[in-house]
Amino acid sequence: MGKLLVYLRQQGVQSFKIEKLSLKENIFNAQLNCYNPNGFDLELKKIDCDIFVNDQKLTHYLMESPINIPSSANFILPAKLQIGLNSILNHSVDLMFNKPFKIVVVGNATVSKGFFTKTVPINYTTTRTFNLKESVVRDLLKTVQGQLK
Repeated sequence: MGKLLVYLRQQGVQSFKIEKLSLKENIFNAQLNCYNPNGFDLELKKIDCDIFVNDQKLTHYLMESPINIPSSANFILPAKLQIGLNSILNHSVDLMFNKPFKIVVVGNATVSKGFFTKTVPINYTTTRTFNLKESVVRDLLKTVQGQLK
């Protein structure tokens, strides 16, 4: 049996939007910019990982909708995250003052090429700041502009 060598590179967050904020349910949508340096197309079948912020578990992410990944190209990986209110409140002061966050994603991804399937580990770490004030103002301006049209 042949061996499937796979390497995918996460290149950053393209967008991060708040879909719903409430006391019961908080949903965030992110689009991650990724790159497939392999000389062949792949199908991403599953991602199962935990996301940590400043060494505290923020949420669990499970994606089981197949995504086709072109060879030697960038692609967008959509992520819908449900985050508990306690987790948001734990980091709210840091958000208000634009403090950097250490973000760690640990888990597995299952990819396939034809009949070959492989589960590869995910171990991604980055440090980011989120300008909440700028994001809220931008979203407010978009809402007002939409209402004026």
